[in-house]
Amino acid sequence: MTSRDTRRHEEQAEPAKRSVPRQSLGTSGEDGVPRQSLGTRGSDFEGRCQKPDHRRVGNWMARRISRPLALRITRVVAPWGVTANTATLVAWGCGVAAAAAFGGGTVGGWLVGAGLLQAWYLLDHVDGQLARLRGTASLDGVQLDYLMHHTVNLLVPLGVGFGLFAAGAEPLWLLAGLVWGVSLLLITLQHDARYKAFVRRLKRVRGRLLVEGGGGSRPAPQPPVPRTPLRLIAWTTRKACEAHVIMNVLSLLAIGQLVLGDAGLLAGRAYLVVMAPLGAITAAWTLWRSQRRQDAEAEFAAWYRVPPDSELVFLHGWWIVEPHESGQSPKDGASGGSAQHSTAGPPQSS
Repeated sequence: MTSRDTRRHEEQAEPAKRSVPRQSLGTSGEDGVPRQSLGTRGSDFEGRCQKPDHRRVGNWMARRISRPLALRITRVVAPWGVTANTATLVAWGCGVAAAAAFGGGTVGGWLVGAGLLQAWYLLDHVDGQLARLRGTASLDGVQLDYLMHHTVNLLVPLGVGFGLFAAGAEPLWLLAGLVWGVSLLLITLQHDARYKAFVRRLKRVRGRLLVEGGGGSRPAPQPPVPRTPLRLIAWTTRKACEAHVIMNVLSLLAIGQLVLGDAGLLAGRAYLVVMAPLGAITAAWTLWRSQRRQDAEAEFAAWYRVPPDSELVFLHGWWIVEPHESGQSPKDGASGGSAQHSTAGPPQSS
Protein backbone atom coordinates (compact mmCIF):
# COMPACT_ATOMS: atom_id res chain seq x y z
CA MET A 1 0.00 0.00 0.00
CA THR A 2 1.39 3.37 -0.99
CA SER A 3 1.76 6.27 1.43
CA ARG A 4 -1.08 8.05 -0.35
CA ASP A 5 -3.39 5.05 0.12
CA THR A 6 -2.38 4.81 3.75
CA ARG A 7 -3.15 8.46 4.36
CA ARG A 8 -6.52 8.12 2.60
CA HIS A 9 -7.37 5.09 4.72
CA GLU A 10 -6.50 6.97 7.92
CA GLU A 11 -8.66 9.94 6.89
CA GLN A 12 -11.63 7.64 6.26
CA ALA A 13 -11.17 5.97 9.64
CA GLU A 14 -10.72 9.24 11.54
CA PRO A 15 -14.46 10.01 12.04
CA ALA A 16 -15.02 6.54 13.41
CA LYS A 17 -12.10 6.95 15.80
CA ARG A 18 -13.46 10.24 17.05
CA SER A 19 -16.85 8.67 17.71
CA VAL A 20 -15.52 5.76 19.77
CA PRO A 21 -14.74 7.68 22.97
CA ARG A 22 -18.01 9.61 22.66
CA GLN A 23 -20.01 6.38 22.45
CA SER A 24 -18.16 4.81 25.35
CA LEU A 25 -18.66 7.84 27.55
CA GLY A 26 -22.23 8.46 26.41
CA THR A 27 -23.80 5.64 28.38
CA SER A 28 -27.51 5.14 28.57
CA GLY A 29 -29.52 7.16 31.04
CA GLU A 30 -31.91 5.74 33.62
CA ASP A 31 -34.58 5.39 30.96
CA GLY A 32 -32.30 3.38 28.68
CA VAL A 33 -31.91 6.12 26.05
CA PRO A 34 -28.28 6.67 24.98
CA ARG A 35 -27.15 10.17 25.80
CA GLN A 36 -25.69 10.70 22.37
CA SER A 37 -28.99 9.80 20.69
CA LEU A 38 -30.77 12.67 22.44
CA GLY A 39 -29.33 15.15 19.96
CA THR A 40 -29.33 18.15 22.25
CA ARG A 41 -27.62 20.22 19.56
CA GLY A 42 -29.95 19.32 16.75
CA SER A 43 -32.16 21.88 15.08
CA ASP A 44 -35.23 19.84 16.00
CA PHE A 45 -34.40 19.75 19.71
CA GLU A 46 -36.93 22.45 20.57
CA GLY A 47 -39.64 20.75 18.55
CA ARG A 48 -39.05 17.48 20.37
CA CYS A 49 -39.14 19.08 23.82
CA GLN A 50 -41.88 21.68 23.60
CA LYS A 51 -45.62 21.19 23.53
CA PRO A 52 -47.51 21.71 20.29
CA ASP A 53 -48.43 25.40 19.93
CA HIS A 54 -46.17 26.19 22.89
CA ARG A 55 -45.87 29.79 21.70
CA ARG A 56 -49.64 30.28 21.58
CA VAL A 57 -51.09 28.19 24.42
CA GLY A 58 -50.56 28.99 28.11
CA ASN A 59 -50.10 32.07 30.23
CA TRP A 60 -47.77 34.86 29.13
CA MET A 61 -44.96 33.89 31.50
CA ALA A 62 -44.93 30.26 30.36
CA ARG A 63 -44.96 31.24 26.68
CA ARG A 64 -42.38 34.01 26.73
CA ILE A 65 -40.07 33.26 29.66
CA SER A 66 -40.35 29.92 31.41
CA ARG A 67 -40.52 27.52 28.46
CA PRO A 68 -37.59 29.06 26.54
CA LEU A 69 -35.50 29.30 29.71
CA ALA A 70 -36.43 25.76 30.79
CA LEU A 71 -35.28 24.53 27.38
CA ARG A 72 -31.76 25.72 28.19
CA ILE A 73 -31.79 23.69 31.40
CA THR A 74 -33.19 20.67 29.58
CA ARG A 75 -30.38 20.94 27.02
CA VAL A 76 -27.82 20.80 29.84
CA VAL A 77 -29.29 18.00 31.98
CA ALA A 78 -30.66 15.73 29.25
CA PRO A 79 -27.27 14.18 28.28
CA TRP A 80 -26.71 13.14 31.90
CA GLY A 81 -29.71 10.85 32.06
CA VAL A 82 -31.88 13.03 34.29
CA THR A 83 -35.42 11.70 34.07
CA ALA A 84 -38.65 13.66 34.00
CA ASN A 85 -39.70 12.25 37.38
CA THR A 86 -36.40 13.37 38.87
CA ALA A 87 -37.04 16.91 37.65
CA THR A 88 -40.54 16.77 39.13
CA LEU A 89 -39.21 15.65 42.50
CA VAL A 90 -36.57 18.39 42.52
CA ALA A 91 -39.24 20.96 41.65
CA TRP A 92 -41.42 19.52 44.40
CA GLY A 93 -38.58 19.95 46.85
CA CYS A 94 -38.13 23.58 45.78
CA GLY A 95 -41.83 24.29 46.33
CA VAL A 96 -41.89 22.72 49.79
CA ALA A 97 -38.66 24.53 50.74
CA ALA A 98 -40.19 27.80 49.55
CA ALA A 99 -43.16 27.27 51.84
CA ALA A 100 -40.79 26.59 54.74
CA ALA A 101 -38.81 29.75 53.94
CA PHE A 102 -41.95 31.89 53.98
CA GLY A 103 -42.80 30.23 57.27
CA GLY A 104 -39.71 31.82 58.82
CA GLY A 105 -41.53 35.14 58.94
CA THR A 106 -38.50 37.29 58.05
CA VAL A 107 -37.52 39.48 55.13
CA GLY A 108 -34.67 37.11 54.32
CA GLY A 109 -37.02 34.15 54.45
CA TRP A 110 -39.35 35.85 51.98
CA LEU A 111 -36.46 36.46 49.59
CA VAL A 112 -35.34 32.84 49.77
CA GLY A 113 -38.91 31.62 49.39
CA ALA A 114 -39.47 33.84 46.36
CA GLY A 115 -36.30 32.55 44.70
CA LEU A 116 -37.25 28.93 45.39
CA LEU A 117 -40.73 29.51 43.95
CA GLN A 118 -39.20 30.85 40.74
CA ALA A 119 -36.99 27.74 40.57
CA TRP A 120 -40.03 25.54 41.20
CA TYR A 121 -41.99 27.09 38.35
CA LEU A 122 -39.04 26.79 35.99
CA LEU A 123 -38.33 23.14 36.82
CA ASP A 124 -42.03 22.41 36.43
CA HIS A 125 -41.48 23.01 32.72
CA VAL A 126 -38.25 20.99 32.56
CA ASP A 127 -39.90 17.71 33.58
CA GLY A 128 -42.38 17.82 30.72
CA GLN A 129 -39.67 18.73 28.21
CA LEU A 130 -37.55 15.79 29.34
CA ALA A 131 -40.51 13.43 29.07
CA ARG A 132 -41.30 14.54 25.52
CA LEU A 133 -37.63 14.44 24.50
CA ARG A 134 -37.14 10.89 25.74
CA GLY A 135 -40.56 9.61 24.72
CA THR A 136 -41.37 8.70 28.32
CA ALA A 137 -44.50 10.83 28.76
CA SER A 138 -47.01 8.81 30.77
CA LEU A 139 -50.11 9.15 32.90
CA ASP A 140 -48.05 8.25 35.96
CA GLY A 141 -45.72 11.17 35.32
CA VAL A 142 -48.64 13.56 34.86
CA GLN A 143 -50.20 12.27 38.06
CA LEU A 144 -46.97 12.93 39.96
CA ASP A 145 -46.82 16.42 38.47
CA TYR A 146 -50.39 17.22 39.56
CA LEU A 147 -49.71 15.97 43.09
CA MET A 148 -46.74 18.31 43.21
CA HIS A 149 -48.91 21.24 42.08
CA HIS A 150 -51.58 20.59 44.69
CA THR A 151 -48.98 20.28 47.44
CA VAL A 152 -47.36 23.61 46.57
CA ASN A 153 -50.73 25.35 46.13
CA LEU A 154 -51.62 24.39 49.70
CA LEU A 155 -48.26 24.72 51.48
CA VAL A 156 -47.11 28.13 50.20
CA PRO A 157 -50.14 30.06 51.56
CA LEU A 158 -49.86 28.05 54.77
CA GLY A 159 -46.20 29.02 54.99
CA VAL A 160 -46.99 32.69 54.48
CA GLY A 161 -49.68 32.59 57.14
CA PHE A 162 -47.53 30.65 59.60
CA GLY A 163 -44.64 33.06 59.13
CA LEU A 164 -46.82 36.06 59.94
CA PHE A 165 -48.30 34.17 62.88
CA ALA A 166 -44.85 33.30 64.22
CA ALA A 167 -43.68 36.91 63.89
CA GLY A 168 -46.52 38.35 65.94
CA ALA A 169 -48.16 35.37 67.69
CA GLU A 170 -51.54 36.31 66.18
CA PRO A 171 -53.59 33.19 65.30
CA LEU A 172 -55.69 35.01 62.72
CA TRP A 173 -52.73 35.07 60.33
CA LEU A 174 -52.47 31.29 60.52
CA LEU A 175 -56.21 31.02 59.88
CA ALA A 176 -55.95 33.37 56.91
CA GLY A 177 -53.13 31.29 55.41
CA LEU A 178 -55.19 28.13 55.89
CA VAL A 179 -58.24 29.67 54.19
CA TRP A 180 -56.12 30.88 51.27
CA GLY A 181 -54.37 27.54 50.84
CA VAL A 182 -57.54 25.45 51.00
CA SER A 183 -59.23 27.82 48.54
CA LEU A 184 -56.43 27.44 46.00
CA LEU A 185 -56.55 23.68 46.51
CA LEU A 186 -60.30 23.58 45.82
CA ILE A 187 -59.90 25.66 42.66
CA THR A 188 -57.22 23.37 41.24
CA LEU A 189 -58.75 20.11 42.48
CA GLN A 190 -62.05 20.79 40.75
CA HIS A 191 -60.96 19.33 37.43
CA ASP A 192 -59.13 16.41 39.05
CA ALA A 193 -62.27 15.50 41.00
CA ARG A 194 -64.34 15.81 37.82
CA TYR A 195 -62.18 13.33 35.94
CA LYS A 196 -62.20 10.95 38.88
CA ALA A 197 -66.00 11.11 38.67
CA PHE A 198 -65.69 10.22 34.98
CA VAL A 199 -63.71 7.08 35.78
CA ARG A 200 -66.10 6.11 38.55
CA ARG A 201 -69.01 6.24 36.12
CA LEU A 202 -67.10 4.36 33.42
CA LYS A 203 -66.52 1.54 35.90
CA ARG A 204 -70.31 1.18 36.15
CA VAL A 205 -71.01 1.26 32.42
CA ARG A 206 -72.34 -1.86 30.72
CA GLY A 207 -71.81 -1.59 27.00
CA ARG A 208 -69.59 0.52 24.79
CA LEU A 209 -69.17 4.26 24.52
CA LEU A 210 -67.31 6.05 21.75
CA VAL A 211 -64.36 8.16 22.88
CA GLU A 212 -64.21 11.47 21.02
CA GLY A 213 -60.63 12.77 20.93
CA GLY A 214 -60.67 16.43 21.92
CA GLY A 215 -64.43 16.23 22.41
CA GLY A 216 -64.36 17.93 25.79
CA SER A 217 -61.78 20.54 24.88
CA ARG A 218 -58.25 21.03 23.62
CA PRO A 219 -55.52 23.44 24.76
CA ALA A 220 -56.33 26.87 23.36
CA PRO A 221 -54.81 30.36 23.50
CA GLN A 222 -55.77 32.62 26.37
CA PRO A 223 -59.09 34.40 25.78
CA PRO A 224 -59.02 38.19 25.47
CA VAL A 225 -59.49 40.36 28.53
CA PRO A 226 -63.24 40.97 29.05
CA ARG A 227 -64.54 44.49 28.53
CA THR A 228 -67.69 44.46 30.62
CA PRO A 229 -67.14 45.43 34.29
CA LEU A 230 -68.58 42.29 35.91
CA ARG A 231 -66.74 39.90 33.61
CA LEU A 232 -63.54 41.89 34.09
CA ILE A 233 -63.85 41.58 37.87
CA ALA A 234 -64.43 37.82 37.63
CA TRP A 235 -61.47 37.44 35.24
CA THR A 236 -59.22 39.46 37.55
CA THR A 237 -60.10 37.41 40.62
CA ARG A 238 -59.43 34.15 38.78
CA LYS A 239 -56.11 35.46 37.48
CA ALA A 240 -55.10 36.57 40.97
CA CYS A 241 -55.42 32.96 42.12
CA GLU A 242 -53.19 31.49 39.39
CA ALA A 243 -49.85 30.08 40.51
CA HIS A 244 -47.59 32.21 38.34
CA VAL A 245 -49.36 35.42 39.41
CA ILE A 246 -49.09 34.56 43.10
CA MET A 247 -45.44 33.62 42.65
CA ASN A 248 -44.56 36.91 40.97
CA VAL A 249 -46.51 39.03 43.46
CA LEU A 250 -44.75 37.30 46.36
CA SER A 251 -41.40 37.92 44.64
CA LEU A 252 -42.15 41.62 44.16
CA LEU A 253 -43.30 41.93 47.76
CA ALA A 254 -40.14 40.23 49.00
CA ILE A 255 -37.95 42.65 47.08
CA GLY A 256 -40.05 45.63 48.16
CA GLN A 257 -39.86 44.65 51.81
CA LEU A 258 -36.07 44.40 51.53
CA VAL A 259 -35.69 47.76 49.79
CA LEU A 260 -38.08 49.57 52.16
CA GLY A 261 -36.74 47.88 55.27
CA ASP A 262 -40.18 46.46 56.04
CA ALA A 263 -39.11 44.16 58.88
CA GLY A 264 -42.73 43.87 60.03
CA LEU A 265 -43.75 42.41 56.65
CA LEU A 266 -46.59 44.91 56.36
CA ALA A 267 -46.81 44.40 52.60
CA GLY A 268 -47.05 40.65 53.07
CA ARG A 269 -49.75 41.08 55.68
CA ALA A 270 -51.77 43.30 53.37
CA TYR A 271 -51.49 40.75 50.56
CA LEU A 272 -52.69 37.92 52.80
CA VAL A 273 -55.61 40.05 54.02
CA VAL A 274 -56.68 40.48 50.39
CA MET A 275 -55.99 36.95 49.10
CA ALA A 276 -57.63 34.92 51.88
CA PRO A 277 -61.19 36.19 51.26
CA LEU A 278 -60.59 36.61 47.53
CA GLY A 279 -59.47 32.99 47.20
CA ALA A 280 -62.42 31.76 49.25
CA ILE A 281 -64.90 33.74 47.16
CA THR A 282 -63.33 32.55 43.91
CA ALA A 283 -63.37 28.90 45.01
CA ALA A 284 -67.00 29.09 46.18
CA TRP A 285 -68.11 30.87 42.99
CA THR A 286 -66.27 28.42 40.75
CA LEU A 287 -67.76 25.37 42.45
CA TRP A 288 -71.27 26.87 42.55
CA ARG A 289 -71.21 27.82 38.88
CA SER A 290 -69.91 24.38 37.88
CA GLN A 291 -72.71 22.65 39.79
CA ARG A 292 -75.37 24.98 38.48
CA ARG A 293 -74.32 24.46 34.86
CA GLN A 294 -73.63 20.73 35.37
CA ASP A 295 -70.24 21.14 33.72
CA ALA A 296 -69.14 17.62 34.63
CA GLU A 297 -72.13 16.05 32.89
CA ALA A 298 -71.68 18.23 29.81
CA GLU A 299 -67.98 17.39 29.52
CA PHE A 300 -68.56 13.67 30.05
CA ALA A 301 -71.12 13.68 27.25
CA ALA A 302 -68.62 15.48 25.00
CA TRP A 303 -65.82 12.97 25.64
CA TYR A 304 -67.84 9.74 25.72
CA ARG A 305 -70.46 9.52 23.00
CA VAL A 306 -73.33 7.07 22.98
CA PRO A 307 -73.32 5.05 19.72
CA PRO A 308 -75.96 5.93 17.13
CA ASP A 309 -79.40 4.41 17.74
CA SER A 310 -78.49 3.81 21.37
CA GLU A 311 -78.99 5.54 24.69
CA LEU A 312 -77.30 5.54 28.09
CA VAL A 313 -79.74 4.47 30.81
CA PHE A 314 -79.19 4.47 34.58
CA LEU A 315 -80.84 1.36 36.00
CA HIS A 316 -80.30 -0.42 39.32
CA GLY A 317 -76.95 1.28 39.91
CA TRP A 318 -75.57 0.63 36.42
CA TRP A 319 -75.20 2.82 33.35
CA ILE A 320 -76.43 0.66 30.50
CA VAL A 321 -75.88 1.35 26.81
CA GLU A 322 -78.92 -0.09 25.08
CA PRO A 323 -80.58 0.37 21.68
CA HIS A 324 -83.59 2.62 21.32
CA GLU A 325 -86.81 0.77 21.66
CA SER A 326 -88.96 0.74 18.53
CA GLY A 327 -90.93 3.95 18.31
CA GLN A 328 -89.47 5.32 21.53
CA SER A 329 -87.46 8.55 21.73
CA PRO A 330 -84.33 8.77 23.87
CA LYS A 331 -86.12 11.00 26.38
CA ASP A 332 -88.96 8.53 26.97
CA GLY A 333 -88.75 6.60 30.23
CA ALA A 334 -87.70 2.97 30.43
CA SER A 335 -90.03 0.20 31.39
CA GLY A 336 -91.25 0.24 34.97
CA GLY A 337 -90.22 3.86 35.48
CA SER A 338 -87.08 2.80 37.38
CA ALA A 339 -84.56 3.92 34.77
CA GLN A 340 -83.14 7.36 34.08
CA HIS A 341 -81.77 8.37 30.68
CA SER A 342 -78.65 10.44 30.41
CA THR A 343 -80.31 12.77 27.93
CA ALA A 344 -83.01 13.55 30.50
CA GLY A 345 -80.55 14.27 33.29
CA PRO A 346 -78.61 11.72 35.34
CA PRO A 347 -78.98 11.27 39.08
CA GLN A 348 -77.19 13.74 41.29
CA SER A 349 -75.22 11.13 43.24
CA SER A 350 -73.65 7.79 42.52
